[in-house]
Amino acid sequence: MKIEMHSHTNYSRGKKILYDGVEPPEAMVRRAKEIGLEALAITDHNTMLGIKKAKAAGKKYGVMIIQGEEMHSQQGHVTALGIQETIRPGLSILETVDQVHSQGGVAISVHPFDIKHDGLREHANVCDAIEIFNGNNIDRISNIRALKFAKKNKMIGVAGSDAHTAAMIGTGIINTKTTDIDGIIKAIKKGRITPEYTYPKVTVLMDYAVRRLKLSYDYTWNYMDQNYSPAKKILGKKLLGLVNKSPGRIDNLFKVFAYTTFAGVVTYSVWRNNIRR
Repeated sequence: MKIEMHSHTNYSRGKKILYDGVEPPEAMVRRAKEIGLEALAITDHNTMLGIKKAKAAGKKYGVMIIQGEEMHSQQGHVTALGIQETIRPGLSILETVDQVHSQGGVAISVHPFDIKHDGLREHANVCDAIEIFNGNNIDRISNIRALKFAKKNKMIGVAGSDAHTAAMIGTGIINTKTTDIDGIIKAIKKGRITPEYTYPKVTVLMDYAVRRLKLSYDYTWNYMDQNYSPAKKILGKKLLGLVNKSPGRIDNLFKVFAYTTFAGVVTYSVWRNNIRR
């Protein structure tokens, strides 16, 4: 069975940019079916509001839906699979994992060494498993560090796309022989899974960034008004206004931004990790 363990719908929301995920649950489920996945975990940030619609779509397309959530603990992000109720953010990682286990779920440390420092880092070892591949860790180094950490601490390694659009689904999955949700949870805990992964194209990430800003346009504009300095506000609003010209010739400029950002992120990550040594 091929399983996507980490995906976000438009029920995932952010602070600076409102829409963190940009697709409705049905679009994510439909894409999973199109690429041959048999199960899809919905792991929206600090909410399970999208699960009901995802399950309805799962019945329609013949895709098993695994109930999940990505919680923001005090030490960093962790996903829970196989839970029944929302676990509130802001708890310690130990409290969070305890609540996951009390619901019969599995706790996974996601993007543990990401350059934004949203991951658990060394606290990852209290989880049942760790993402040795996260599709949004485009710097590569973050995933290498996670793999080394998993080997050092003898942790079970999994892969997750961290898909925020339908096009991202399937870049990081696991394979297992089991065919039901309880079996999947047990297989992860016992390490009876095989990760499979590849990085998403830079243009896919670019498309996501543009769509996210277009959907969050008014919210982001107001956020700039309330939080940015005058100079930063002027620049920020001019750049934000460019997304309304997409699709069009402006997309060529966005591609330059995307590849430049990619190169910068990789360079920064390599430099940072060399400094740490």
